[in-house]
Amino acid sequence: MTWGKKAAGVALAAVLMATGTGLAAAGTAEAAGATYKCKAEVHLDLGRPKATSSCKKSSSGKKVRLHRVKLVCDVVRGTGTGAEHTIPWYLWGPWKKPGEKSTVMCGFRSFTRSWSVETKA
Repeated sequence: MTWGKKAAGVALAAVLMATGTGLAAAGTAEAAGATYKCKAEVHLDLGRPKATSSCKKSSSGKKVRLHRVKLVCDVVRGTGTGAEHTIPWYLWGPWKKPGEKSTVMCGFRSFTRSWSVETKA
């Protein structure tokens, strides 16, 4: 009976060690994944604000699976009586992989308020 318990204990220890080794290897492989730095740029394209986001590999970046550009435009609206006012208009580009560019444009009679990059890990 003692030999059976000892054999079961050794088998259990071997299984736990193998599981622990597998988890440690998985953590190392995950940590070795590529990291990226993302940036957004905005410029005028035929008088309309156009924003583009892109991601490049970087050792000091973060893990990125997908990215897209977010653009906030001030759209000029008139009431017909000359009292114009602006309304913030939020636009998002399509989700893209790190090597690709995400692009979105505001409409005419718009001004750029802000832009940024959104990412998914």
